[in-house]
Amino acid sequence: MAGDIFNKERAIVTLTSSGASLTNNSAGSAGTDLDARASGNFDNDLSCNFELICQWATITGIAGNTVVAELYLIPKTDGTNAPDLETTAGSSRLPANAFVGIFEAQKAPTANTNARFISPTVYLNPLLYTAYILNRSGQTITANWTLKAVGARGQYS
Repeated sequence: MAGDIFNKERAIVTLTSSGASLTNNSAGSAGTDLDARASGNFDNDLSCNFELICQWATITGIAGNTVVAELYLIPKTDGTNAPDLETTAGSSRLPANAFVGIFEAQKAPTANTNARFISPTVYLNPLLYTAYILNRSGQTITANWTLKAVGARGQYS
């Protein structure tokens, strides 16, 4: 029998800290799946927040209010397989219904320096997801970007 739904503090889960370099309009996946199923790394979580940490060698055109990346959660509805995706460098396309939010620069970043971005709250179904970011910054995101997630609301069972 399920218990109450409540806000909770939970440890941050690093989905990747070694993301590959991404040219503009290229998608990259996190290395670790977000698992909102029973006994997964986000079991009983109903919502979470994401943090993207990345940098650019060139920052031309990245100013305040620039969308630097989009966040997608691609469900593996059968527990194993993701839907077909187009991840060709420079022309990646991900399913619109898997889009969950943006990462937006509030000020121009500094070249070769990590910048941190936050997502809106993302609501989860009890599924296995692969998180993807889609670079929209106009510049190449350098290798070793990091994507983290933290549960925010869950159900006591």
